[in-house]
Amino acid sequence: MRKISRIKVNKAKEYLQQAYTANEKIIQCNYILEQLQASPSKMTTSYKENIGHSGINNDVSGYVAKLIEQEEKIEAMKQEYQSKQFEISNFILSLSFKPEDEILRRLLILRYLNFKSFDEIYSMLNYSYNYIVQTMHPRALEVVERALSKKSVVNNG
Repeated sequence: MRKISRIKVNKAKEYLQQAYTANEKIIQCNYILEQLQASPSKMTTSYKENIGHSGINNDVSGYVAKLIEQEEKIEAMKQEYQSKQFEISNFILSLSFKPEDEILRRLLILRYLNFKSFDEIYSMLNYSYNYIVQTMHPRALEVVERALSKKSVVNNG
């Protein structure tokens, strides 16, 4: 088996991690939305200096606008996530593995579509942690890298 460069391995990982990255962005935006939703009590009541008015100006419209903006951002990110998840799923399913190497496809699915840690994967696949990290995962990434190279040639050719 030929050695592939670290740059090519990183490109393969970067491609496969797009769904994970999109999911992380959604989680971060959901956290911000939760903070916004929890903060109506933090909306400041400003007192106007004008005499003859009640003196209280609750600016709820700005707060509501921020909530709506955040919800729209999350929806757009969910669309991106689903698109990336679908693309990467189809890509992994289209990879050519030898019958004895089909376990590598399962490893890629668990790692890059189900976001499992190597600790979780090794217990699920019943292989040693070191074998998965040092042998199986690099072999799977090599298959990914070759497929990405072919895809790049087709798209650029």
